[in-house]
Amino acid sequence: MRNALKTVMFVSALSPSLISVALARLWERGPTWDALWYALAGCAGILLIRYAVDALRWNGEAFPISLKKVEANDALMLGVIVTYFIPFIGKAADITVGVVLAILALVGAALWMSSSILPNPVLRVLGYRFYKAETANGVVYTLITQRDLLDPKHVKTVKRISGSMLLEVV
Repeated sequence: MRNALKTVMFVSALSPSLISVALARLWERGPTWDALWYALAGCAGILLIRYAVDALRWNGEAFPISLKKVEANDALMLGVIVTYFIPFIGKAADITVGVVLAILALVGAALWMSSSILPNPVLRVLGYRFYKAETANGVVYTLITQRDLLDPKHVKTVKRISGSMLLEVV
């Protein structure tokens, strides 16, 4: 279950790029089924991440945590934007649905086996921030929260997304 949540969070990060591919197709070729399917897939990914976070917030197991330090991890967002959006916009005319599905399958499989993910731009738009958080025991997690953290002692309860990712319960 935890790997599924992590994978959903990563795949949903591609949602804005699918919408940008739809817009590029719409601009180049006019209204086509191809553009519609890209737009629908992008919107579905955005809704999916919202559902996953809400389900975790309401049904996830909460546990107390004691953090020693936190630091912002949003700087990686620029890398995400360059990596995911610019190539899709530039190559929108050459990408087929099959290629996109193959890329998603390969990246999803790699992520399933990985312990962490990059920050998700969809979550950032929804008001979530990403932090690198270290516990009193020295374990480092990616902490996702909806507030600005200045003092690690303000984080009292979290829910586990994966082995290295936590969602703060506010």
